[in-house]
Amino acid sequence: MDSRLLGRLRDPVEQRLLREALEARARDDGDPLARDMARGVLAGNITLYEAVGFSVYREVFAKRAAEQVRWWQDLPDDERGRLDDEGGEADAE
Repeated sequence: MDSRLLGRLRDPVEQRLLREALEARARDDGDPLARDMARGVLAGNITLYEAVGFSVYREVFAKRAAEQVRWWQDLPDDERGRLDDEGGEADAE
């Protein structure tokens, strides 16, 4: 994977989570476009930053963003508050 991307993620946990997410996406035949993009990133043929610039991959990012927005909106208020608190604590560290 692109070392420039991993270099920006100083936290080894974030690096691992990103790699695992890309590896899972690369194995998922349910969304061939996302699968191909993830495989390209893992192979070092393209960076995530470059992928955003390609119109064909913008659809992948837009779809995932919409899914995350729906997930967040569907969370109960107490769970959303708990996650907000966890995020704030992580940022403070």
